[in-house]
Amino acid sequence: AVWTPHFSSLSLCYSTMEEEGPRHFFGPARDFGDAGDGAQPPPRVGDPLTGEQADALMAVVGVSPGKQLPDSWKQGLFFAGYQPYGIQQVEGGPCGVLAAIQAFLLRALLESSNGDPAAILRVPEAVRQEALISAVCEVLFRHAGDNKKAIIILPSPGAAPLSASNLRGVQTAYFTSYEQLHYHLHQRPFKDLFFSPSGCGVPLLLYSLVWTRGLDGIKEDVDDVKTGVMIGMHGYCTQELVNLMIFGRAYTNVFDKTKRIGSPQDGYYVMQGAPCRAKVGFLSLFEAKNDFIEVGSRLKGPLSPIWIVCAESHYSVLFALDTTIDPRESEQVLDLYYFDQFGRQDRELRLTVHPNELPPELSTGFEDGESIIDQCIRTKWKRAGVDWNGAEKLL
Repeated sequence: AVWTPHFSSLSLCYSTMEEEGPRHFFGPARDFGDAGDGAQPPPRVGDPLTGEQADALMAVVGVSPGKQLPDSWKQGLFFAGYQPYGIQQVEGGPCGVLAAIQAFLLRALLESSNGDPAAILRVPEAVRQEALISAVCEVLFRHAGDNKKAIIILPSPGAAPLSASNLRGVQTAYFTSYEQLHYHLHQRPFKDLFFSPSGCGVPLLLYSLVWTRGLDGIKEDVDDVKTGVMIGMHGYCTQELVNLMIFGRAYTNVFDKTKRIGSPQDGYYVMQGAPCRAKVGFLSLFEAKNDFIEVGSRLKGPLSPIWIVCAESHYSVLFALDTTIDPRESEQVLDLYYFDQFGRQDRELRLTVHPNELPPELSTGFEDGESIIDQCIRTKWKRAGVDWNGAEKLL
């Protein structure tokens, strides 16, 4: 059975994203229906996904034929009782998606905080929910949709959309403005689809990101179409998926601009990195361990002082509350807050970073047994001493 949704129908802000190359748009979407006074028009409902389209979508996601998305991905986007600003991860797997949403959620809170730390650390329910919706709109409409569109996959009722068979025949909802998407994420059915704790908001966001960018667009973005998928080994997010959420492009790399390898005789292979200075940043333990990963200045020095952290195949977030600091700066002492959506944190973790003050017992700061978060921090703030201010370090 195919569910035909009924849509009822707020507005927000818009800021552009600097870019280096042309953006692609995969066809117009036209709204229909009477929105009523003060409401946004309902989205246009697209044709149901065919079996071939469902298979192709899951192939780009990284799910083999006959398999399904890991059960650990079956959760919504929701807040738990640990830190007021923090969303919750239930099981291992979707940490990359949740950390990226957490980063853009914090960015929305930071922009509305007027420099008041309590506006973030003690954020009230209505404000944090608004920031969560803004984060979803940011990655889906402004990034994956090039600020032109968003396409949401609408699952059939009663079936968890974890396999291609569950996606055959499902419909799509086309949004053509940020305000339209933002408004409807406050309304049913979209509010329930994305933000119910026991729902499937995370996989639906994943599918919607891919479908909005377009399958051909994803294949153009990645270095290798055979390996460039959204979910890798053990059900973990790939760098391609995290970059899709940060930049709207599923690029494989995190260095600045592009690199090419080869020769004039044999031809060149072009690898794409960060196309512009990111809104939120990225730090990686792989770089600390010299595992052929280079994080460029466009991700180390983002527009907002918020960094997604990749350490031991897990993603979490570092952020500063001081809105006056320049995120490109790496020589000044600053306080960073650490949040792990999977960590069940019952206290604030405030880390004071002292660049160029490496403890004397360390020679590089990247020794085995040293805190993996400290090591990630030192990829940007060189030879830094990191004071956890009485909290136990995460090793």
